[in-house]
Amino acid sequence: MAAGAKPSRGPGNRVVAALLRSPLHRVASGQLLLITYTGRRTGRSFTTPAMYARTGDDLVVHVAHAERKVWWRNLRGGAPVRVRLRGRDYDAEAEVVTGDASLEEAYLARFPRERERVDEPAEPIFVRLSDLQPVR
Repeated sequence: MAAGAKPSRGPGNRVVAALLRSPLHRVASGQLLLITYTGRRTGRSFTTPAMYARTGDDLVVHVAHAERKVWWRNLRGGAPVRVRLRGRDYDAEAEVVTGDASLEEAYLARFPRERERVDEPAEPIFVRLSDLQPVR
């Protein structure tokens, strides 16, 4: 977690975040990553786990039940983020995307059981993570 980043809400998210930061991350890091972002109103850092799929050089995260979640709203219009992926930290650019069939296709190819969640809203919301640069 970035210095000073507030852990995501809920004990389950905190356990997953701790696992993804530990040497045992391989248990879950093939499907899950951590996104650390800055709150637009507070200026504070927050970290949340999310399922991801690859699409070319980018990663895609589906925001299930987006109407009940707020973290992704901090990324509208594009925002720098830190991503913990497979035990390594990367700086990346995050962008909220709707109506992109290629992102939906890539995500569902990786997680076919998520179809019901992806099809739930009229226009599913995805976060594209691009330009991943290793943090040294």
